[in-house]
Amino acid sequence: MKYKNLNYLVFFIYLISSSGSYSIERPDIKNLIIHNEKKKIEKAEFFNSKNKKVSLNDYKSNIVIINFWATWCAPCKIEMPSLEELYQRFKSDDFDMLGISNDMFGDRVVLPYITAKKITFPMVLDQRMVVSRQYGIVSLPTTILIDPQGIIIGILQGAENWSDPETLLYFENLLKKN
Repeated sequence: MKYKNLNYLVFFIYLISSSGSYSIERPDIKNLIIHNEKKKIEKAEFFNSKNKKVSLNDYKSNIVIINFWATWCAPCKIEMPSLEELYQRFKSDDFDMLGISNDMFGDRVVLPYITAKKITFPMVLDQRMVVSRQYGIVSLPTTILIDPQGIIIGILQGAENWSDPETLLYFENLLKKN
């Protein structure tokens, strides 16, 4: 299945990523808007499926992907298997991933979905969309890439094929730099 691209951003992203401190030679993640200014991710706390508090501080010293999604979001469901593949490939290499579900019914719909799809990366709930609003999330899926110091590397709105060879190469090179 093909992933929709935001073609009008490709040239813009190329220009930005060619001069950013985290940019690498192409290949690159399509549609990832690279942040050239150092903007630290805001602190946030979530609850996981066991009603245990989880903080972004728990992920310090790693490259982190935060993926805002929901079970009712078709593009989210399309990209979820490739996110899992990315997680499995790099989870032991100073890399973490956190899924943040915006499902208003919480675990009642999220747990059956992630169990059926064999999604193993950590999931937390944002049923009232408090954190989503805090981070300015206006569409799903939205993915935020964060460096080990908590600085936002880039933001991607829309679905992406995270298991694409060019994307995997991007993460290999990014992890080598850190």
